[in-house]
Amino acid sequence: MSRSGLVAALSALALLTGCGAAQAPAAPPLASGPADPTATAPSATAAAPASCAATTYDRLGDRQRWAQLVVIGVPAGGVSAAARTALGLEPGGIILTDGESASADAVTKVVTSAQATGGGEVPLLVSADQEGGQVQELEGPGFPTMPTALAQGRDAAGLRADAKSWGQAVRDVGVTVNLAPVADVVDPSLGKQNAPVGRFDRQYGDDAATASAGVRAFVAGMRDADVAPTLKHFPGLGEVRQNTDFAGGVVDSTTGPDSPTLQSFAAGIRAGAPLVMMSSARYTRIDPDAQALFSSRVMNDLLRGRLGFQGVIMTDDVGAAAALADTPVGARATKFLAAGGDLVLTIRPGDLAPMLDAITAAAREPAFAARAQDAVRRVLAFKEQQGILRC
Repeated sequence: MSRSGLVAALSALALLTGCGAAQAPAAPPLASGPADPTATAPSATAAAPASCAATTYDRLGDRQRWAQLVVIGVPAGGVSAAARTALGLEPGGIILTDGESASADAVTKVVTSAQATGGGEVPLLVSADQEGGQVQELEGPGFPTMPTALAQGRDAAGLRADAKSWGQAVRDVGVTVNLAPVADVVDPSLGKQNAPVGRFDRQYGDDAATASAGVRAFVAGMRDADVAPTLKHFPGLGEVRQNTDFAGGVVDSTTGPDSPTLQSFAAGIRAGAPLVMMSSARYTRIDPDAQALFSSRVMNDLLRGRLGFQGVIMTDDVGAAAALADTPVGARATKFLAAGGDLVLTIRPGDLAPMLDAITAAAREPAFAARAQDAVRRVLAFKEQQGILRC
């Protein structure tokens, strides 16, 4: 993940479309043998048992529900005072930060403490940036060293097994979400001049086919390790020079809805990646009026509509990113949710309270409330599918 618009008027929220609905459950199989004449016909009004996600949703208060939509930063070497305060508000998850020297034992203690403080009602998602190379948050004693994605991509055939072993190492300390792989395809004419990705060899290759092969293998390996992989940074940061972590007004005037560079994201979706992280850049050929994380055209029309993604859409870091500096903290959450997103990531734990205040205020408008409720249900369903939420 790279460390990484005024607030839309509430009256405009009614014009925004929500996320695509979750796929309908498959019909039960037809009986293959003769009918049992003594069997009692099922009642026409009998309902299927409610899912754990549904029953959890029903017992949460509104503020608890909105808290499920935010992931906060927690230092991997020890829970800070600010993080402990925010954990008391029961966020949806945490991202482990500052973990370069933290041992596996230390990280396990942090995750256990965080779950005890903030995950009593609904267990936390625990995420980490484990791409490889210079973007490997957990690399202290007990964690294997991961090569850059560019190096990983040179051996796509062996990458699945490698990714499984890397995933098992973080799963053993309680990590359930890896904020990787990078699915961006770097323009070869930019190379190292592409600050967010190419400069650090975070891409699997400089063409869609090579990148797609690496993404598929990494996604499969993480899933083999029971760690949820995250495709990033949709719809791609391979055509820009500046890094949204450190620069505002980053614009991609090349990527469009039919660009071949989207193929690696499509490959990751087909491989079963359950999360997609949004870019904070603006894409003039898709939506010239909004950054990707605030754009219904990017999230609903392109990602959900054309690419068929049904999982959780999340932000890149909206806490410290320069690309979001002109947007108030609370609006970073409400604008993203209103446009079709599900899960807000901020490395600053102090952002949680103002985000909850903003979501609560915006939810007085029925269209926004319905959109936010849909996001909560999607996050809870994801937790249940991953075995994090059990009833």
